[in-house]
Amino acid sequence: MVSPEMVKLNQSYDSDCARAVWDFLRRQADQGRTVQVVATERTFSPAEVAGLVGVSRPTVHRRIQDGTIKAVRRGSRWRVTEAEVDRYRMLMAGQMAEMLGDGLDF
Repeated sequence: MVSPEMVKLNQSYDSDCARAVWDFLRRQADQGRTVQVVATERTFSPAEVAGLVGVSRPTVHRRIQDGTIKAVRRGSRWRVTEAEVDRYRMLMAGQMAEMLGDGLDF
């Protein structure tokens, strides 16, 4: 698996990461195998989301249940995409700014 961090750390095409991928593809081709490349979006568990946005895990579960945080079930577990975590962070920041702005006199 090649993670976004691996790619970001190795900016050039001649990186160790790119070489390892190329070597893997060559070995598979030499054995007559087909390689399927699939890009997947990073997802997080509710506990990971809680840590990222600074709320409790039960709060994340409540927000999933009320639809504020969009999540998908994978088996018996909830998963939240990175884009959804970012969207929820922005929503929380907007709500906090709104609350702070209500109490400020200019």
